[in-house]
Amino acid sequence: MKTSHIFYYKNGKNKSIVIGIGKFDGFHIGHQKIIKQVVNLAEKLICTPSVFTIRNYPATYTLSLWNQRKQFFKESGIELCLWADFTDIQKFTHQDFLNLLQNICDIKGVVVGKNFRFGFHRKGDIRFLKSWAKINNIKVSIINPVCVKGTPVSSSSIKQLIKNSHFSEARDMLGRWFTVKGRCISGRGTGRKIGFPTINLELENKNCPVSDGVYACFVKHNKNIYKAAVFYGIPRMFHTEKSFEIHIPDVEICNVQGKSFTVIFVKKIRDVEQFNSQKELSEKISQDVCITKKLLDSVKLDDFKKTL
Repeated sequence: MKTSHIFYYKNGKNKSIVIGIGKFDGFHIGHQKIIKQVVNLAEKLICTPSVFTIRNYPATYTLSLWNQRKQFFKESGIELCLWADFTDIQKFTHQDFLNLLQNICDIKGVVVGKNFRFGFHRKGDIRFLKSWAKINNIKVSIINPVCVKGTPVSSSSIKQLIKNSHFSEARDMLGRWFTVKGRCISGRGTGRKIGFPTINLELENKNCPVSDGVYACFVKHNKNIYKAAVFYGIPRMFHTEKSFEIHIPDVEICNVQGKSFTVIFVKKIRDVEQFNSQKELSEKISQDVCITKKLLDSVKLDDFKKTL
């Protein structure tokens, strides 16, 4: 897949394209439907399946980082990804934006969601897009919202489900389980002292939407998948900084400093609690581990392997 900033894309007029336009944060099942139509329409019109998206935009948290979105596009059959940063085009009117696309690309088709808005102050709408497309003999395909159990799928809905620890419902909207990725950093060594060594992660996506607490998770490292109890929050007994700690029962993985881990959230076990002693904390962690093992033993790993 070719990737280019839209300002620097060259020789675009030599290649006819069908282009999907959107943020595609999370690449949920609604986004997947849009991209599938891009690929299908491009095949029908003998064009290159393409997208335009914003690389970064104002948001406290994005469900998928830039490299993840690019990988999703590539795996879905997109051959050209045009992008810009939000600040590059935030003052463009809706007409300016379409002029920009048309000046650098030979557009034969456009695919967007039904609620698509674009341009400065979001003044561009479907009606304007269709009018512009008709004048320029461009086919427009409008994709209706996808609903799960009567609820329209959206990135904001998914974030709220994750915040409320409804991971299976978030999976239904994402089309895969929610994951976070991070690299192992040095910890305090407290877990090892009380019999529960942990792997401390620095997350790639800093503002994780998961609420503070203890979770039953699957963890992938070096093609191996482990069952794990994960703590996310502030361990108040020891310090006031938020941490992300993984305990893998009955397994000790050595030489992991700086190594990458992927974590799938399956179920929340409890909220963060205050403990009066290390003995009290150790007893609670032991309970957490037992619950984690029992819970993860009852699910089918194959369902999660598709995500990992």
